[in-house]
Amino acid sequence: MKRFAIRAMGRMLLLLAIIVPAQAADAPNDREALSGLKTTRTVFDVRAPDREKLIFNLELIKETWEGMAAQRVKPEMVVTFRGPGIRLLTREQAADEIAPLITELKRMGVRFEVCTVATRIFKVDKATIIPDIAIVGNSLISLIGYQNRGYALVVLM
Repeated sequence: MKRFAIRAMGRMLLLLAIIVPAQAADAPNDREALSGLKTTRTVFDVRAPDREKLIFNLELIKETWEGMAAQRVKPEMVVTFRGPGIRLLTREQAADEIAPLITELKRMGVRFEVCTVATRIFKVDKATIIPDIAIVGNSLISLIGYQNRGYALVVLM
């Protein structure tokens, strides 16, 4: 009787060993796109005009970073901000959810830049921009430079 129970248990474990990996293989992944990559380089052109879209975009960037890292690909990311949404990047406006998200992403290795041209056009005092964001001369020049260095461009609005 004991031999029968041991054999049945062995068959059940064998069946589980076959089924569980098959189910895991069916889980969505980015294996094809990331095949052969050890690192990726991405520059995000963020032009979100309002708080909700900006927070959504920052959370999406975080999820993208985590998804790549989970698939054993090291993400190198730069986020450039331009457009009217830069008004949300001041210490006063960003204090609630925006600044903490940016700080968390910066700790993960993401670089942030805001366009001086946009600060001039939208009348944002550069001294009020949260400290985790670098102030650059022109984000279009940044975008051109990063793309010429092999960074993939992702536009988020």
